Amino acid sequence: MHSRISSLDFPNRRHVLRTAGAGVVALGLPALVLAQGDAPIKIGSLLPRQGPFALQGEATSLGIKVALDQVGNKVLGRPIQLVAYDEPNPLGAQQNMQKLIQEDKVAAVIGGSNSAAGLAIASVASQSRTPTIISAALAREITGKNCNRYVFRNNAPPPVYAKLLARQMLPVGKRWYFLVGAYAYGQEAYQMLKAELTAAGGTDLGMDAAAVGTTDFSSIILKIRQAKPDVVMLGISGTDLAAFLKQYNEFGLRGKIPLGSLTVADEELWSQTGISGVMGKYWHFNNPANGPAEKALNEAVLKETKHPASASCAQGWVCTRMLLAAIEKEKSVDPAAIVRGLETVRPEGVPGYYREWDHQFITRLVMAQVRDTITDKYDPVTVLNASMKMSDFETLYGTREEIGCTMGPI
Repeated sequence: MHSRISSLDFPNRRHVLRTAGAGVVALGLPALVLAQGDAPIKIGSLLPRQGPFALQGEATSLGIKVALDQVGNKVLGRPIQLVAYDEPNPLGAQQNMQKLIQEDKVAAVIGGSNSAAGLAIASVASQSRTPTIISAALAREITGKNCNRYVFRNNAPPPVYAKLLARQMLPVGKRWYFLVGAYAYGQEAYQMLKAELTAAGGTDLGMDAAAVGTTDFSSIILKIRQAKPDVVMLGISGTDLAAFLKQYNEFGLRGKIPLGSLTVADEELWSQTGISGVMGKYWHFNNPANGPAEKALNEAVLKETKHPASASCAQGWVCTRMLLAAIEKEKSVDPAAIVRGLETVRPEGVPGYYREWDHQFITRLVMAQVRDTITDKYDPVTVLNASMKMSDFETLYGTREEIGCTMGPI
């Protein structure tokens, strides 16, 4: 039995959703023949309500809600019904994706907080030909060798973040120690960061891989202290990253051995004050490059939560804005029409667009440095690359030959 959350009942991170039993039901074609007139247009979401990415899932859900509120919860003059399920793990995400398609008959899906879940969701989307936007997962395959005409990716893959982070950290020193996750994102982070280090003539002093849910990093921190690297480069995320930053400070290494993190979520930054490092971010609420629509997003979140919009919140908002704009552009919720719309739409105020040949969202990313003294836990970083233009970022996302995406017809 699956739990479902309506658009009027967004869950908090304490709300645990039950998923289907073991076994994956056979896929069928999505039933998207929706009645016209006042019949609601259903949009599905798959975001975590438990585990290391629960806070990010809650924030992404809020971003979706803000985007829907901004259009009066309507598109093509019809009400929007958000059907939200948990993304507890890859199998659970896959099962709930199938339920959204087969039973709830959604027009499109937003979800995928991490690479493992994102790949599972993308696989179902590809087979069922359901327009799907992977909101946060970074795995290269999603828009690379496993790319599909019905799958779009919102976040940037590791090579883009690695290039930006290496530019900041190589001048600090070229003797790096790596701590990454023992999962797809972590391994790609290591490969991409090491490639940048090798190209610059640097030295890899060692690498440790931590499993999801690691709470004690003391032995790894002792190895780092003994290795005496110029820089520690991180490819971990969620509560794992938050736990490491806390313990790194407790060991007295904050400010002594610089940290560079491929990515970070605001929820991890806001959880404590003893943090340090230069970190890649999808978006930042007070980036000087933000436009009026992004500022309006932040104001809406401030009004509702009394704190700024996080990068995860922005991801949900961007995905929803792009999807609604695509439906409006094509005047249809036919799957092929939504795909065509996403490939071509350029909604005002949304900081980016989907590249037509691989469905990668091209946007400006943030390199953020933690302040030496943090006086506001919700604003602990400064933006280092606000002067970069969209054209500067476009060159970082790779060429057709580098990406290796070959899509079939709609």
